[in-house]
Amino acid sequence: MSLIGGVLSLTIYARMLGPQIYGRLAVYLALVEAFQGVCFQWHRLALVRYWNPSEQQEADSYLVTSHLTGIAIAVIGGTGWLIAVLASDGLHMEFAAVAAVALAKSAALYTQEIARAAGAILRYALASLLLTVGATAAGIAAWSVTHSMMLTLYATAFVFILQTVICGYDHIGAFWRAHFDKALLGKMLRYGLPLIPVFLATTALTRIDRPILAAFENTGVVGIYAATSGLLANAIAASCLLVVTPSYPWLLRERKRRSESGHKTLHTQIGMLMLAGMLAICVTIFLSRDLTLPLLLGRAIGVAAQPLVLPVLAIAVIGAFRTHFFDQAYHLHARTKALMSINISTLCIAACAVYCGARFAGLHGVLVGLLVANVFSLIASATFARKLVDMSKVVKDCMLLLAISGTAILCGSFSRVALNHLSYSSIWVTCFSTVIGIALFAGLYLGGNIGSVRFAIAGKL
Repeated sequence: MSLIGGVLSLTIYARMLGPQIYGRLAVYLALVEAFQGVCFQWHRLALVRYWNPSEQQEADSYLVTSHLTGIAIAVIGGTGWLIAVLASDGLHMEFAAVAAVALAKSAALYTQEIARAAGAILRYALASLLLTVGATAAGIAAWSVTHSMMLTLYATAFVFILQTVICGYDHIGAFWRAHFDKALLGKMLRYGLPLIPVFLATTALTRIDRPILAAFENTGVVGIYAATSGLLANAIAASCLLVVTPSYPWLLRERKRRSESGHKTLHTQIGMLMLAGMLAICVTIFLSRDLTLPLLLGRAIGVAAQPLVLPVLAIAVIGAFRTHFFDQAYHLHARTKALMSINISTLCIAACAVYCGARFAGLHGVLVGLLVANVFSLIASATFARKLVDMSKVVKDCMLLLAISGTAILCGSFSRVALNHLSYSSIWVTCFSTVIGIALFAGLYLGGNIGSVRFAIAGKL
C-alpha cells in the first residue's frame, strides 16, 4: 500500500505541477529524504532488529531509550540544519519549511515502524496512505489555493505529524513503565552507528543527484529527471519489497533451522525471485514507455522522459539488487561494520562521479556517474559477501535472467516494428508488443525454473 501510494503521489505531483515546479519541489524532497536517511534510518533499523523480540520489561526500556535517542537526534539535526540555513544566502523560510518536513517525516516513519512491529496492521495501512496520498493531497490543495511552496511544505508536514500521533500515541505510556537504559543505548549504537556511512552512500546514490543537477541544469530538466527516476525506482522497489518484506523475518528464523549451505541456497532462491520481478517490471515499462509515461507523468514530462528509461532502469535495478540482496545478507548476519567499510568507499566514488558528471555533461553525465557508482557498489558488496551467499549460483542465475529479459525486450521491439507496418493503432501496437515481451519472459523464466521458481510457486522452497 505504501509503495502504491508513493507512485500515486509522484504521478499526481508530476501531472499537476509540470516540469518546472516539480523540479523545484524534487530538490526539496531530496533534501528531506537525505536528512531522514542519514540521521534516522539507522535508528529505525535498530528498533526493527531489537525491539520486537525483547521481553516486555526490556522492550519498554528499549522503547523509552529509543524515543529519547530519537528526540536528541531531532534536536541536534534540526538545530544544525537551521544554523546552516541562517548562515547562507537564499530562501531561508522555504528551507526552514524543508527542515520541518524532514523532522515530521522522520517521526512518522519511526512510529509507522512501531505500528508494524507491534502488529497494528490497520494503523500501519492508514499510516502508509497518510504518508503518501494524504501528504500529497494536502500539498496539492495548499499549492492550488496559495501557489506558495512554503505553505505546501508545511501542509505536508502537518499530515506527517498527524500520522505520527495516530501510530505512536499508545506507546507514550512506556515512559511510565520503564526508564532510559544506558546498556540498551550502547547495544543500539553498536548496531546502528556503523550504518551511518551506509546511508550516506545511499543518499549519494539516490538523493544527491537532484540538488547537484539543479546547480548545472534548469529546473525543467531536473523535474523531468526526478519524475522519471522516482517513478521507475518506486516500481522497481515495489517488486523487491513484495518479496523481501515477508521473507526477511523468515530468513532470520531459518538460520537456526537449516544448515549453512541450506540457508545460502534459500537466500539465493529468494534473491532470484526478487530479481525476476524487477526484470519483469523493466520489460513491461521499456516496451510500453510511449504509452505509460505520458499517462502517468503527463505529456509535458512523459514524452521528454522516454529517452531516459533504459539508463534509469539499469541504475534502479543495480541499486535495488545490491541493497535488497547483498546488503540484506550483511544485515541478516549482523555484519554492519563490513557494510560500513564498503559504503565509505562507495560514498567517495558516488559523490565524485555524480558531481563530475553533472559539471561536464549535465543530465547525461549524472546518469553515467550514477551508473558507474552503482556498478562499483554492486561489485564491492558482492566481493565481500562471498561467505554469506552462494555466489556461483547467484552469478549463473543472474546471467540467465538478464539474457531472458534481453530476449524478451528484443522480441517485443521487433514485434512493434512488424505491427507498425500493418498500420495498426499505435496504442494497440504498444499493448501487443508489451504482452508479447512479458509473455516470453514469463515462459522462459518458468520453463528454465531459474531460482527454483516452480518450487516457490508450490510452496516448497
